[in-house]
Amino acid sequence: MLPHAAVYLGPDGLLLGHNKRMEAACAAHGLGEVPGRLRDFLSAASLKRCEPVLSAALGGVPAQASGGLSLKSGAGFCRQLICTSFPAVSGGGRVVLVQFVSMDNSGPAVPVGQSGLAPLSEAGGAADFLRYFPDDVLIFSEAESPDDKAGRLLELIDTDFEKELLIAALADQDDLPRSLYVPERAENGGSGTAADQSVCEVRLIPIPDLTAGGAPQAVMAILRRNVESPDEIAENRRLAYQDPLTGLENRRSFTRTLTQDLALLSRQAGEGLAVFYIDLDEFKKVNDLGGHEAGDDMLLHVAACLRQTLGDRGTAARIGGDEFAGTVFTGSEEAALRIAEDILEGFDRIHLETGNRVFTIGGSIGVAFVGASLALKKLDASQLIGLADQACLRGKRFGGRSVQVHTVQPGDCTRSGSVATDLPEPDSFRGNELALYAMPIFDLRKNSLFGYEMLLRLQGDRAQGLSSRAWISAAERSGFIARVDAWTLHRVLDAADRNPVRKTLTMNVSADSARDPGFRECLVNRLSVNPLQASRLCLEVAEKDFLREPALVETFFRFASELGCQTAIDDFAGHWPSLSRLTGLRVEWLKLQAGLTQHVARSPEKAAILSGLVKAVQALGLKVVAKHVETAEDAALLKELDIEAAQGFYFGKPKPWSAAGLQ
Repeated sequence: MLPHAAVYLGPDGLLLGHNKRMEAACAAHGLGEVPGRLRDFLSAASLKRCEPVLSAALGGVPAQASGGLSLKSGAGFCRQLICTSFPAVSGGGRVVLVQFVSMDNSGPAVPVGQSGLAPLSEAGGAADFLRYFPDDVLIFSEAESPDDKAGRLLELIDTDFEKELLIAALADQDDLPRSLYVPERAENGGSGTAADQSVCEVRLIPIPDLTAGGAPQAVMAILRRNVESPDEIAENRRLAYQDPLTGLENRRSFTRTLTQDLALLSRQAGEGLAVFYIDLDEFKKVNDLGGHEAGDDMLLHVAACLRQTLGDRGTAARIGGDEFAGTVFTGSEEAALRIAEDILEGFDRIHLETGNRVFTIGGSIGVAFVGASLALKKLDASQLIGLADQACLRGKRFGGRSVQVHTVQPGDCTRSGSVATDLPEPDSFRGNELALYAMPIFDLRKNSLFGYEMLLRLQGDRAQGLSSRAWISAAERSGFIARVDAWTLHRVLDAADRNPVRKTLTMNVSADSARDPGFRECLVNRLSVNPLQASRLCLEVAEKDFLREPALVETFFRFASELGCQTAIDDFAGHWPSLSRLTGLRVEWLKLQAGLTQHVARSPEKAAILSGLVKAVQALGLKVVAKHVETAEDAALLKELDIEAAQGFYFGKPKPWSAAGLQ
C-alpha cells in the first residue's frame, strides 16, 4: 500500500522484505530480483551517504537523506531516502523501513495484477490482492456453513464474544456489505467489554464471480483490529453536542438549534422567538464554600429548573461554566418576560444542603426577542446569543437577579460594542464617590420612628448606569467588600457620635467582613472609645450568608453581642433550614424578605402564612421587621399581626444622612 519502493532492513544490513514497487523498480533498472543487501546494487558514494541516516534510524530516530542515489551502473535510482524505525518482531535491536522516493515522483509502473484490486478471476489475482491488504482476511466459500465461518473467525479473534451471535450475523448474506464489531480480550488491546473503545471490526464483503454474471459466490471477511467502537463513536458524537454534566445542549448544539428555529420562524406567521441568556449570581461562592461537588449539584438543580420551566416549549442549554441559554417560540415580549420571571422564581425554590451549609442561587437573564414581522435575512444564531448576553450584562449592572428584554431591530446585527461589558473595579472608587443614605425604620407598636438602615450609594460620573447592588456584588467577588464595610462602619459611628438622639442604626455586614480580622478590630477600636454607641448599632447578615456559613455567622454574632451590639438576619424567607438554626443563635431581629410582606393585605392566604411565621419566630424570643411596605393597608395589617417594626416607601424613602438629621 506504500506509494514508493520500500524494503525492511535488518540490523545486520540484510533486506528482510520488500513490496511490489521495489520489485518493479529493480526490474525497470535491469537488476532482476531484489538484491539481498543495499551494497549489492547501490554505488559506493550512495552507500556512504546512506550510512548516517541508517545509523540514526537503527538507533530509533526517524531520518531521511535528500539528493539522488545512484546504482553501481551509474544510473539514478531515487531522489530521496526515508527511514522509519520499528522494534524488531523477534530478538533484539530494530528494523528500518526504507522508502526510495523515485526520481519522477510517480514511482516505477507496477504491472496490473501485482498491486491494487486486480480481478479475482485472473490467475493469482486473489493471492496478489490479499498479499497487499494490511489486515487479516478470510475468504468464505458459498459451501461453508455459518457455524464453520464463525469458528474460523474466532480462531483469529481472541474474544469472549458468543459464537451464536456470530453465527446469526453470518447467516444473513442478503444485507452485504456490512460490518460486525467484536470486543477483544485485554491482552489483545481490548478490555473484553462492550464499553471498550477498541474492538475488532469484521467487514463482510461479497466477492462477485465476473464469469457468472456477477452472482455472489463467496464472502470476504476483512479484520481490522483496535478500531473505535461504533457505540463509542455515537457517544462521542452525542457528547460533542451535549453538556456532559447536566445533559443539556452545549453551545455548539444550541447554536445549531437556534439556527433551525430561525429558519422555522421565517415560515411561521404571527409568532416570535425569545432567546434567553442566563448568568447565575454568586455561583462562585457555592464552589468555594461547598466544593466542586456542591457546585455540580447546584448546576444540576438549575438544569432541572430550566427543563421544567421551558418544558416542551423550547430548548435549554449550558453554554459556559455558570451560564445557560434557552429559546422559546412566543407571541410577545411580555410573554418572554413572564417566562424569564418563571425561571427566576424556580431558582428561588432551589435550596441545596451540603453538610451544615445551605446554598441558594439567583440569576440575571437577558432576553433577545425576535418579532414575527422582523426580516430575518441578516440575523444569525451567534448574533442573537450576543444580543441576549448584552441584555444580561445590563441586568448585572443593576445588581443581578433581574430580567432585561431587548426587542431585536434590523440594525442590531450591524452594531457592535454598543454595550459596556466591564464593571469598574470597586477599589478604583474614591471616598467622595461613595455616600451613605438613611432609610427610616418605624416602630409599629409605638407608632414612632425606631431607627435607620444605612445604605451605601454611588455618586459621580462613573456611577452612571451602575447600581449600588451591582457594585457591592463586584466588591464581594473581588475580595474588596471588607474594606467597603469598614468604611461604612466608620461613617455610621461618626453619625452616631454627632447625633444625640438615641435611634438604632443598622448596617449590612458581608460574610467576608464577618471573617476579616481587620473589620473586627475596627469594630472593637471604635466602640472602645464610646462603648455606649454599641447598643445603637445593629449589624445584620443576609440569610443566604448565614445558610452558607452558619458557623462563621454564629461566631460573629456572638462576638458582636459581647460588644453590646444588636444583631439581625436580613432577607429572612422563613425556610426550614433557617428556622431550624435559630435556636441558640445570638440574634435579636429578623428582617423579613420583601416577598413575604409586599401586598399582604390583598391576599388572605399570604397573611395567614405570615401570621404563623411571625408567631413561631416570636416564640423563640426574636423580634420582626417587615420590609418594602408601600401601602397603608399593608402597614395596618402588619400591625394587627403584632410585627414590631417595618420599613418601606410608605414610611419614608432613603435620604442622604445629612437630610435625615444624622449629621
